[in-house]
Amino acid sequence: MITASEVAQLLGGKLIGQADLEINEIIDIHDNSNGGLAIIHQKKDLNALETSKAEVIIGPSVIESVKDKTLIVIDKIDPMKLNQLLRFYKVKRYGLEDQCNTSDRSDVHIGNHVSIGKDCYFMPGVKIMNGVTIGDNVVVHANTVIKEGTVIGSNVTIDANCSIGNYSFEYLFEHGEYIRLESVGRVIIEDDVEIGANNTIDRGTFGSTVIGRGTKLDNQIQIGHDVKIGQHCLIVSQVGIAGWTILEDHVIVHGQAGLAGGLRIGHGTMIKAQAGVTKSCKPNSQLCGYPARESSQFLSTVAALNKLSRQPQSKLSAATVESESPGVLRRWLRKLI
Repeated sequence: MITASEVAQLLGGKLIGQADLEINEIIDIHDNSNGGLAIIHQKKDLNALETSKAEVIIGPSVIESVKDKTLIVIDKIDPMKLNQLLRFYKVKRYGLEDQCNTSDRSDVHIGNHVSIGKDCYFMPGVKIMNGVTIGDNVVVHANTVIKEGTVIGSNVTIDANCSIGNYSFEYLFEHGEYIRLESVGRVIIEDDVEIGANNTIDRGTFGSTVIGRGTKLDNQIQIGHDVKIGQHCLIVSQVGIAGWTILEDHVIVHGQAGLAGGLRIGHGTMIKAQAGVTKSCKPNSQLCGYPARESSQFLSTVAALNKLSRQPQSKLSAATVESESPGVLRRWLRKLI
């Protein structure tokens, strides 16, 4: 598709290694995929340098210590040039230059290079874009859009008005403005998943957003880019999960809870309704409140506050107020206010 030397020339970077190495895939540096090109774009990516299986890595000068890989060293990423590379790759990978409707039904759109298994059913208004793979016994309800490159397993049900494979919400700050980083990853929905109505699931920036086998999503849920949801999880309505967060298997998240980005939620954890989760947690945690903490700790804090609020408030006597000099009284009132 494109060689390492062509990428280095496009981005204005220093090439170390095989100039003629052909790059056919862009991956997240934390993925277990063999080969391809990975891009360092956040500090935690540096921790994966030694273990990454990518053949080519783009990053700052610190990556020069890595051996046995082709490196493209860039002092500072130019968002415009990087997006030029990413868009070129995205068009080629998903065949976006070859758009047409291959469906034999006028009320359903099926793009090119799409693979669909047996016993699938699509309701009116469904749009399946280029490069999508769908297994057996999949039902997609009305007006749902499944965007390019999405992979859906077997025995999956997707309710109405969902949008799957949206742009990741990831930006680079340049010259006083935010510039969207082109997202070239995809969404992977494993077998036996159920997705309720009006859900939005963002694609990975470089890697994949994953919904694990047997997981059930209620209505009106936002799944951010590069989120990994494990097997047999339950996510109740109006939950929002920010990018890069990982939910291990058998996690339950109740309604209107919010999870910050880059967290790891341990196996078997239960997050109560309206919790605001700002930190990772160990397996089998029971979280509630904001900031979310163990339920026992949260309830003890609430009980203590309730007890405190029932105590009579002390008041300054009139004599005390009168005895204060005007300057002292003003300072006291200023602090109080």
